[in-house]
Amino acid sequence: MEKRELGDRLTEGGLLLIAFFIPLQETMIYVGMLLALIGWIYKLMKKKSKSTLRTPLTLPMIIFAIIAFISISNSIILKQSLMAVPIFVVGIFLSYYLVVGNITNKKSLRKFVLAMILGGTVTAYLGIFQRLIKGLGPISGTLENPNILASYLILIIPIILSLLFYAPKRSEKTLLTFSFMTMVICLILTRSRGGWLALVGSIGFLLIIEKKNRLTIGLALVLIVVASILIPSIRTRLVTIFDLNSPLNKERIYVAKSALQMIKDHPLTGIGMNTFYYIYPQYQLPEATLHHPHAHNIFLQIGAEMGLFAVAIFLWLLIRVFKIGWEILRKAKDDYLRALAIGLLASLIAFLINQEFDFMWQMKLALFVLFWILLAMFVVIRNIASENKRNG
Repeated sequence: MEKRELGDRLTEGGLLLIAFFIPLQETMIYVGMLLALIGWIYKLMKKKSKSTLRTPLTLPMIIFAIIAFISISNSIILKQSLMAVPIFVVGIFLSYYLVVGNITNKKSLRKFVLAMILGGTVTAYLGIFQRLIKGLGPISGTLENPNILASYLILIIPIILSLLFYAPKRSEKTLLTFSFMTMVICLILTRSRGGWLALVGSIGFLLIIEKKNRLTIGLALVLIVVASILIPSIRTRLVTIFDLNSPLNKERIYVAKSALQMIKDHPLTGIGMNTFYYIYPQYQLPEATLHHPHAHNIFLQIGAEMGLFAVAIFLWLLIRVFKIGWEILRKAKDDYLRALAIGLLASLIAFLINQEFDFMWQMKLALFVLFWILLAMFVVIRNIASENKRNG
């Protein structure tokens, strides 16, 4: 009994470390993964855990990984592409399968989500504190860059808002409300236009899905927009979103044209993962004045670095995830599982909106890991809901 509990404790402790420290400390992500992996291997050896290599997302993930490695082998700058391998392997396979293989019941899932929310709250609090110390200017908190911080927050905020409506206890509602407000304030202070649009889009999705709570969600959206408009620096930044003559917007158009030319020249395998920054000067338009590290668009970035097949497989993966989400909404009877699934769908929408204007997916381990963990959570919810149905 003690041996079985040792494996469970190692995996649970490791996963909770990952969930909490994703935005706070990269080293602790690796520590958590190591602990969870040791515990999982121990359970598999003792036949106390079932192998979960086959999941609804396994096939597109494997094909995507194969294409990635083909892209790396054909990279224009092989050494630079090889540096992306550890993050790619850790992000996709360890993050995804550690969650799917070890979170098998609602209690474990709730603990994991709570750890994510607490980690996000601490991160947002530190970001706001940074603003109080630093003064004017966008904040980056623990994630080095304002856009990276915004990309992280928009993945967590929709989950919190969705869970808030189904929290049975006052203490839970209080925590979720505090976390939501803290993260929204932090997101506004990042001054990330893509982050703001993603938040509005995700809340708009919740307005459509959450029929019983439309008034509350609508009021929250109005308050967020009004609060943003009242801050002069934020209001000025908001206006530039729709100004096609803005120098920043023009630069985004220039880099998009350059990325499209890369895809045209290398349609099958791309220029090689992790090489955009180094190849871009060869494709930079004369009118472009900035040296962009990425294409500011996830699909253009994947297409440029990995080829069009990779874009197609990535779209296939996303479609399968959305199908799993809708399946959960139709069949799950548990309020918590439904609320979490709705929040995850809203997060995925926020991610896609945000990454239409930016590319922070592989720029930071935390975001790459979090993305695959969120996909894994769809499968976990589906598995738990199916088990609950079988057990009556």
